[in-house]
Amino acid sequence: MNKLVLLITIICLCCVIGGTVLLYQQQGVNLLPKPGAAWTPENQRELAAKLKSAGLTHQAIAAYEHYAQSADLDRPTYGTLCYTIGKMYLDAGDYEKALAWLYRVEIADPSTSLKNDTGSAIITCLERLGKYSAAEHALSRRTSPDQKRERPEGTVIAEISGDKIYAEDVSEALDRLPPWMRSQFDSQQSRREFAKKYIADELLYRKALKLGYDKDPELLKKKKDIERELLVTKLIEHDVHDNMTIDEHDVKTYFEAHRPEYEDKEAVKVSLIKVDEKEAAEKIIREVTAGKDFHQLARDRSRDTATAPHGGRFPGWVRKGENDLGIGNEAEISAALFGKKPGDIIGPVPVGTAWYVFRIEENRPARMPSYDEVKDRVKKDYALRKAQARYQSLLEQTLKSAEVKLYLERFETTTKK
Repeated sequence: MNKLVLLITIICLCCVIGGTVLLYQQQGVNLLPKPGAAWTPENQRELAAKLKSAGLTHQAIAAYEHYAQSADLDRPTYGTLCYTIGKMYLDAGDYEKALAWLYRVEIADPSTSLKNDTGSAIITCLERLGKYSAAEHALSRRTSPDQKRERPEGTVIAEISGDKIYAEDVSEALDRLPPWMRSQFDSQQSRREFAKKYIADELLYRKALKLGYDKDPELLKKKKDIERELLVTKLIEHDVHDNMTIDEHDVKTYFEAHRPEYEDKEAVKVSLIKVDEKEAAEKIIREVTAGKDFHQLARDRSRDTATAPHGGRFPGWVRKGENDLGIGNEAEISAALFGKKPGDIIGPVPVGTAWYVFRIEENRPARMPSYDEVKDRVKKDYALRKAQARYQSLLEQTLKSAEVKLYLERFETTTKK
């Protein structure tokens, strides 16, 4: 009987506490700690950051909102905080609340460095809410074909009809080159030659404009295709890669699920001799069996120019079932090379129009490396898989969030004609 009374008392107490909390929430009473000597806005910001790091999104949002109300922030800092809260709401799927905070960013700090990110997030929210017209308007408001890039004054290296060409422009063009090409312009003289070409190209470009080449239909189509591809690539980089986080636990889980992919396969080190005729290969085998040095025969007779100077020795390991030798026919070569011991002579093995004789130098058994040994490779593979999944999700969401009607069967019919 006493246990029953105790149980009823506990239930009643829980109901009273729960009702009190609910009443406070309905009356707008904030249960989070209020700023004071024992709890400063900085403490609140630290709490919010820790909650966010722990993946407690809703609790982190509440803490950040409390910090936004209690802290005395300048406009840029407040704008950055608004973006953080808005982005968290966006990631949580609460697009209306996300918009409310993202619009504050534009009002609080119109010149924020997060302007492009904020605009992109606003458009995403509008699309997810089905407000396509508003999204189109927001997009057009943020992109103007007549926008000109403002640049600070720099070092003028040329003037063309009053227009200045700056050293910084040439340096940027040089930096955009692939590394292997950029290395050709390390000296002062070569950099000057590059600058001369840059200026000459500008003159030729202006001449082409005067001749109307920019109106050529085929050129305009190519230009549009290139611009389209660059813009789509930039958008994908932002939406897929820039906002992607990699969790160590997920990487380890991926490793456990794909262990066979990271196994070090059974492998051998070999020396080889390549000849044109089967009879020549058979003769070499007889000579080696009689005691002649395999490596000297490789130097004298092998037609494989990469290994002959080194006595036929192939650098690195030849893995079972892989074309590490680079000569093809890996299935037959694997069958011939593996299961042998160092010093064994194998051949003749036909590959294309040539014949090979192999000597086994060393064996390496298969082994499974630990996670720490391959974690960089695993992380790279996992990131690629995750990016591919996010990209596919982006495609699906894009098609769903716009007023698109697909008639793909018509494309199939057209291509069959």
